[in-house]
Amino acid sequence: MNRTNQFVKHMTIALILMCTAITSSESKEISVKNCLIENCLSRPIVDGVINEDEWREATRINRFVQVKPNEASNPSEKTTVLLLITNSTFYIAAKLYDKSPSDIIAKVSRQGASISNDDFFRVQIDPFNSKRAGYRFQVNMNSVRNEGIFLNITSINDDWTSIWEAKATQTSYGWSTEIAIPFKSLSFDPETDVWGFNVFRYISRKNELISWITRNQESNISVSGSLSGFKGIQKGLGLDVVPNLSFQSSSNDETGVSEDMFQPSLDVFYKITPSLNGSLTFNTDFSATEVDDRRVDLSQFSLFFPEKRAFFLREFDIFDFGGIGSDFSYSRFGGSQSQNARPFFSRKIGLGTDGSPVDIIGGAKVSGRLKGYDLGVLIVEQDSYQDVKQKSLFVGRISKNINSNTTLGLIHTRGDPRSNNRNSVTGMDLRYRNSSTTEDIIEGNIWYQSSTNDYAMSDEDAFGISLSKPSPRGFRGLLQYQNVGKNFNPALGFVSRRDVELYRGIFGYVKQFDDHPYIRKIYSGADTAYWDLKGLNKLQSYTQFYRLLDVEYHSGDKFNISYVRFGEGIYSENNQPFSNLDIVLPEREYHWDRYGIYFRSSKSRSIDFKLNYYTGDYYTGTRDSGSIDLGYRPRPGLDFSIDYNYWDVDLPEGSFILRQLDAKFSWNFFEYLSWVNVIQYDNISKSLGFNSRLHWTKKAGENLYLVFTNNYSEIDEANSRDFELISRDASIKVNYTIRF
Repeated sequence: MNRTNQFVKHMTIALILMCTAITSSESKEISVKNCLIENCLSRPIVDGVINEDEWREATRINRFVQVKPNEASNPSEKTTVLLLITNSTFYIAAKLYDKSPSDIIAKVSRQGASISNDDFFRVQIDPFNSKRAGYRFQVNMNSVRNEGIFLNITSINDDWTSIWEAKATQTSYGWSTEIAIPFKSLSFDPETDVWGFNVFRYISRKNELISWITRNQESNISVSGSLSGFKGIQKGLGLDVVPNLSFQSSSNDETGVSEDMFQPSLDVFYKITPSLNGSLTFNTDFSATEVDDRRVDLSQFSLFFPEKRAFFLREFDIFDFGGIGSDFSYSRFGGSQSQNARPFFSRKIGLGTDGSPVDIIGGAKVSGRLKGYDLGVLIVEQDSYQDVKQKSLFVGRISKNINSNTTLGLIHTRGDPRSNNRNSVTGMDLRYRNSSTTEDIIEGNIWYQSSTNDYAMSDEDAFGISLSKPSPRGFRGLLQYQNVGKNFNPALGFVSRRDVELYRGIFGYVKQFDDHPYIRKIYSGADTAYWDLKGLNKLQSYTQFYRLLDVEYHSGDKFNISYVRFGEGIYSENNQPFSNLDIVLPEREYHWDRYGIYFRSSKSRSIDFKLNYYTGDYYTGTRDSGSIDLGYRPRPGLDFSIDYNYWDVDLPEGSFILRQLDAKFSWNFFEYLSWVNVIQYDNISKSLGFNSRLHWTKKAGENLYLVFTNNYSEIDEANSRDFELISRDASIKVNYTIRF
């Protein structure tokens, strides 16, 4: 009864606060651009060369505006977009005029790599016209495809992949591109012929973004016009069968164990309806997944690593909850802090606590939209490992748009993939964003969760509320509160802090310059986050981050000066931050100040760099820290980068120096074949890792991977060049998508 009363109290207060904020904001309704697209019999050849005969029936869009730097102003270059649909495919072509074709930036040529710093053309599609979810497809002049799926309206997951075509070529007037997106690759409502739609073009050397629709200088899925005419479109049989074959050879020089393993696996994807997808996976293999970035944990809190495995990324947005992990520009609040109390985190499945793979016997997923509801159900059978028995894991999610701005949802998880205990979590969330206004955008999130375990406990709940005004100019801010119980345990989710209350606030001001020859905008503001321990009624940690001056130039270069005040409480041996270094700090509260400077050059250049340096107090002593990131792209297809991070910590209880190095080299032999090498080292763990990944893909859905991984341990601390081989792995994997 106490838990129910507490829940009702929290939700009542939260609803009053959100409704007050929503009703008090005066907003202007936007006028939506509309466009009619015709269903044609002809199918243009997707080769990047726009043949006028093939596109003679196309709908044309010629009127574009700037998003950045000067919103709603005329673009510096002309753009023409052509649209066609057949029963099976959505075709888009673009003529991208440029007065200086030789200055077009197209340095990336590896399929799937980020092209955000190249000139690119982007298509955003919202098949349900909800302005809350959708897809992003973009291409550069080298025909590099890059796609993503929207989360939380404003966030994008770039690891999501799909099957589509895109070709581009340089022309006498600039460059052109042709895109084909099969309706089999999208979820859509066959009863609705109006889709949300927008297109963007980025001119890298000018740092200029243009689009068909613009509002508040945003480029998320809520900023869209209406595209009508999607009648009679078909998903076909809607069946994708993806057989996978892999062979892996591994050896561990420490244990002397070697193993060769041949592993067939099968993924099946079926569109139950055009808007509802079913997925099956058998003997799932993740051997070709990209390696995680190395991070050194020098804190008392868990690290958060994003999901990269394709099976879990399909319809990933359906399972998003409560706006947890949402981005807010100019904020340092990220990583494990922003992800705290996430009810479902798919990386808990198929991975042990140390990150080692755990076999998945099979899994089934149903996700999509049905009669106005967003639905997601995931069932996974995880094999036994170590002393953890075979487990059946379940996640269910349902949400519904109450109106164009508000969504109400429920989530339930069952199972613990890392222990033999029973566990379940049930949660409810309410999300708001007034996407139909031209100014004073307000976002709000309220959520509540409760977990149950084998042993009945109190304080197993978690609750959160946030209100924000993410304005691109003028005043902007955010207020957030979170309460996580001492025994709250989302076994299929992520939690880095328990028995805490979070009080967070952001307030700042952005000044944009329309006519300044060099400066585009200046920001100044404060970002504060306080974590209090409920049980002890003491401070856990806080950060007060003050951006005294943050400048962005028209060139894309950025510079800022900041002052940061930190605080942290250490009350037992269990939350010592440097226990792995045998440094023990006195148990008390700590407060310290640091000052920093940061500069980042534009990545549109062949050589780019990022520098930052901080100095000041640190717990009982001092810390100087800095990092330098260097990137070099001598020509399309070649990419070198080195990231070096350095800490010099001097404490009365002990001193240490951290050196962390990440180096990457990628080479595209030609359009279909890429080779990526990653070297990662840090002197705290005294380990060095090397990962080499050869990837051949003639078109989306057809892949061949050859992956080598070696891990070394430093054996002579005085000479970092001496390493011994600890383990090595080699694997080859091939998959092929058969579409019906």
